[in-house]
Amino acid sequence: MRAGVPDVQARIVVTSDRGGRAREGESLDEATVLLLHGIGVSSRYFHRLSSVLAERGRTIAVDLPGFGRAPKPGRRMTVEDYADLVATFPDGRELRGVVVVGHSMGTQVATSLARSRPDLVAELVLLGPVMAPEDRAPLRAASRLALDTLRESPHSNALVLTDYLRCGLRWYLSVLPSMLDHRLEDDLPLIEAPVTIVRGERDPIARADWARAVAALAPEGRFVEVQGAPHVVMLSHAREVARIVGRRSAAGAGGRAAAASSSELGE
Repeated sequence: MRAGVPDVQARIVVTSDRGGRAREGESLDEATVLLLHGIGVSSRYFHRLSSVLAERGRTIAVDLPGFGRAPKPGRRMTVEDYADLVATFPDGRELRGVVVVGHSMGTQVATSLARSRPDLVAELVLLGPVMAPEDRAPLRAASRLALDTLRESPHSNALVLTDYLRCGLRWYLSVLPSMLDHRLEDDLPLIEAPVTIVRGERDPIARADWARAVAALAPEGRFVEVQGAPHVVMLSHAREVARIVGRRSAAGAGGRAAAASSSELGE
């Protein structure tokens, strides 16, 4: 395994339906939803979504190595390295049949995991997938990120900024090339699990045409747009996103790239 070296560690926070309390280091055997964050940030921006999901079951949020409170590895990490690591933590205990929710770069990690280990993933929910081919240049990506900050709430911006400061520019830039080079569009046609692409209507990073296109690539793909939401959709619209998570696993597979809106999800 590429990431299987002693200096690579993730931090795991489990939120269960037993009081909704977060605990670190708990077994993943009974996990139902796994949350994977984007570049520069951490599990903290899932706090509203994980609290809602905990009303019906267990969730696991991860600080990937180098982000949040997880220590920085002694070497550069790629999207594939992160996926390999997630497949086997902690202490070699493997995930089985979970709903994997990725946001931004986390969508790449989630999809890479589903491609390499389809036995581990029951369903993929990809929030704000990065990023259209024409946007995969550092300056263009940075301009879209800057535009999104104008659309996020002060709470969201505060979480993101403090996580960026904790991550540091050096580590961010070490991971950025892998994120920009990774081709989500190559992985999705090979995914066996149902895939739901979720985009905030006001998201300038995961543009509408790109999000619809990648949904159409998955053999069992659908596209959902959450009205009024920016890029960090699971923080601004946690209950709408929670209703999307796990819907297909519960109801059975369905359809190819069917479009929906948050109003069709009961809002």
